[in-house]
Amino acid sequence: MATDEWKHCADWLVRCNILPDEHRATQPNASAFDLAQALRDGVLICHLLNNLSPGSVDLKDFSQRPQLSQFLCFKNIRTFLQTCQTHFGLSSNDLFDPLDLFEVKDFRKVLNTLSKLSKTPIARRKCSGFPPEQTTPHRPSRRYNDDDEDIYGNLPDLALRHDLDDNEEIYDHVYQEDDDEIYEDLCRRRPRRESSVSELPPPVTKRDFCIKELHDTEKNYVEALRMIQTHFIKPLRDVIPAADRDIIFAHIEKLLEIHKKFQLELQEACVMGNKKIGEVFVKYKKSLLLYGNYCSDMPKAQEKLEDVLKRSENIRTQIEACEKKANEGKFKLRDLLHVPMQRVLKYHLLLRELIKQSGKTAEDKDSLQQGLEAMMDLSLYVNEVKRDNETLQLINEIQASIGDLQMPANTTLKDYGRLQKDGELKVKNHTDNKVRIRYIFLFDKVMLMCKARGESYSFKEAIILAVYKVHDQQPANRETQRRGDKWTSSFIMAKKDGSNAFTFYAKTEDMRAKWIDAIKLALENASPPQGINYVMHTFEQPTECSVCHKLLRGVFFQGYKCTDPGSDIAVHKECIGKPPNAGSRVPPIPARVIETFRTLDVVHERRRSLSIRDSSSISRFESRRTTSIIYERRSPTHIQHRQVRALCNYNGNPNPGAGRPALRFEKDDVIKLLNNDAQWWKGLLNGDEGWFPSQLVQEENPRIRRKPSYLDVKIKPRNENGTPSIVSPPRPHSPANNVPYVNVDNDGMSSQLNVYKWFVGPMDRETANRRLGNMPNGTFLIRVSENPGRRGELSLSIRNNSVQHIKVRKDEEGFYRLSMDKNFKTVKELVEFYQDNSLADSFPGVDTTLKFPFKSQAGGGASARILGYAEAVYDYAATATSQLSLCRGDRVAIVSKTGSDKGWWKGEHCVSGKNGYFPLAYVRELDDD
Repeated sequence: MATDEWKHCADWLVRCNILPDEHRATQPNASAFDLAQALRDGVLICHLLNNLSPGSVDLKDFSQRPQLSQFLCFKNIRTFLQTCQTHFGLSSNDLFDPLDLFEVKDFRKVLNTLSKLSKTPIARRKCSGFPPEQTTPHRPSRRYNDDDEDIYGNLPDLALRHDLDDNEEIYDHVYQEDDDEIYEDLCRRRPRRESSVSELPPPVTKRDFCIKELHDTEKNYVEALRMIQTHFIKPLRDVIPAADRDIIFAHIEKLLEIHKKFQLELQEACVMGNKKIGEVFVKYKKSLLLYGNYCSDMPKAQEKLEDVLKRSENIRTQIEACEKKANEGKFKLRDLLHVPMQRVLKYHLLLRELIKQSGKTAEDKDSLQQGLEAMMDLSLYVNEVKRDNETLQLINEIQASIGDLQMPANTTLKDYGRLQKDGELKVKNHTDNKVRIRYIFLFDKVMLMCKARGESYSFKEAIILAVYKVHDQQPANRETQRRGDKWTSSFIMAKKDGSNAFTFYAKTEDMRAKWIDAIKLALENASPPQGINYVMHTFEQPTECSVCHKLLRGVFFQGYKCTDPGSDIAVHKECIGKPPNAGSRVPPIPARVIETFRTLDVVHERRRSLSIRDSSSISRFESRRTTSIIYERRSPTHIQHRQVRALCNYNGNPNPGAGRPALRFEKDDVIKLLNNDAQWWKGLLNGDEGWFPSQLVQEENPRIRRKPSYLDVKIKPRNENGTPSIVSPPRPHSPANNVPYVNVDNDGMSSQLNVYKWFVGPMDRETANRRLGNMPNGTFLIRVSENPGRRGELSLSIRNNSVQHIKVRKDEEGFYRLSMDKNFKTVKELVEFYQDNSLADSFPGVDTTLKFPFKSQAGGGASARILGYAEAVYDYAATATSQLSLCRGDRVAIVSKTGSDKGWWKGEHCVSGKNGYFPLAYVRELDDD
């Protein structure tokens, strides 16, 4: 049966060490699509070939982390298919088409190819194939029953509705461990020839062991660099031509000189204590930037080494002799050249563990924290250099694949920024109204429209994004709906001067939304709305941000340069518009902003105006009055809720930037102010939250200051004509379990609450105790009580060392409250208030805010496995749709740390619910409690 086919395949992949034992495709409730999702990007099947026959696929020939790029996924799949033919002997008739896997058009044929591969002599040396020999061999031509069609027939539709999986942790399961093994052998284990006498006293505490590991591994690393110099560079000086030798061993001797000095100072700090360990790392951060160059030049070094080994038998013999003399032939020179990259990415991990084991009262805590900040910044810089080099390789491959692409003089595709998205769309050019299928490559500055021709592309048209704007409110085409066409989800790119437009059609609404998000992000990257006088810029040398003093990341378009005459300001995207050199190098954990009892009204006699580009609803506006409020710092960047009135329409242009959603409004709309961030404020209107320019609004009744209570005047709801509406009294209690909720209106309010990650519906007190009992402090939920005395009414349950329960009351006028002096129009407003303010004001025994919505860390969100929580200590603006934007004080649920050595974690934003990657250098991990 078909069920057995894919299950046999999944079992074979586990036996080949490609899928982990616990992968969801191996679970009792798994489906064929679970297996297809794991294989669609082509990464695992390429690793499969290398597991069956090491070296059969060169790592340079496939992308190990395609990051959802269709171009790279197809490259991986084609590499797999070609290797199956050339190395494993499969015939072309045994192979599936790339679309059969990527779009899961014919997963049965994919399984047939993998089965054929498993039965080859090379594969059998690893493990037996599938299906088992005693079962009937698979014949693609046989007829399948209805159950089989149910299993495979709906896979293409499932592929349309589901993005490619992020298989980061599975990739780590199958990656070759050679590099780690070499590092462990050379740096962590003491070489046998070395004396057993240690410069450090015997370790006693966990902190002592951390210091010893830091000291000993650094000393061993210096010896490893010296070994490369002694046993390779010097003996091969007269063997390998100087030009080739300079490429292969680039920077090694310079790194050795740096680390000899660094190791001596580190040893002095560890043994004598004359200087603090953290200070040594801060001091050498600038010198260690050489690792960026080492990382950039590593691919060229590897290629040159392979070239000289193939070119000269004498050189090959001499190098093999050096390898035997250096380490008894245990490691190849190619492998040894990876050790420096391994070492530099370990420093922040070693320091993080040392801080953890030192405790909060350690004398050198601040120094260690500064050292950790420096090494995390260095690690992120080096990793982004590596990733940018991979990006440049991808861009070069794309340019080479578009055979008839004519570029302007002295220009390549990399001059148009990073690739944001690629894939197939239908496109209608409004000049001739013809609809054509096009393969789209979207960069930060340009969109290329091509026609796919097998493995290559033919260039058709280009859109310079800066002169276009995107319209995302385009209804489905009636004609395509009548035809049953899948390409019904559309959006428009219109030229700002109105001379032309393109309509793009995607297969699903989700795909359409992702394309619009990618286009908006590209526009934001190239023309940041926070500062029209800033441009994307490639810095030739490592450069620090003028605002936060962290390194600008990568090797091209690392940041933004101010174009003002005489300015040398260089900043990250998230630092645009902030004053240069603002704040300390390591800002303190952000404090919550609480309104004090004094409000100053400041009337500006001068008028300020701002020109909004390409906005039909805003041309110029004037600001007549602003209100300044004195704050005291206590915890995140939210402020007491005030109301502001819109001075004009705002349709989202300019965009708030930093990945923040725009709050669209019309003139005279009254907006609840949630947050202010210099020129950009965050507000709430009609249930929608978003950001807008602060100059577009003025304070509503600015001279009236609120009392400490959240709402001191109860305003009855009014009808559209302005007359007070009649508020229904609370519904009586009912013993039935399925009656309407008492204090939740039976008009859709309960279904509206279901969208929030803190609302769980009906739940009794005991269940809440059990579900929250093992959660972090501050985890909370709103439930519909099932206890006899309050059945159908709302309750707040929160873990604060123990689980505590608070009644959510609703009065006759429709206001919700926990205590008598604070009233809220909606449950959402109540939750938002106590997310920013401690419950202790009303309940002295509950000194906590509402920190973590229950569903966000109990499996109700995108991930059921929460490893911990982090709080942003810096702003971070996403530059790709796979990343999370953060503002200082934002909390993130950590769902994966597999990218720690690369400087990235994966998480879910605790407010927006969005999932993505964020730099761990920009957050601090919260304590378990």
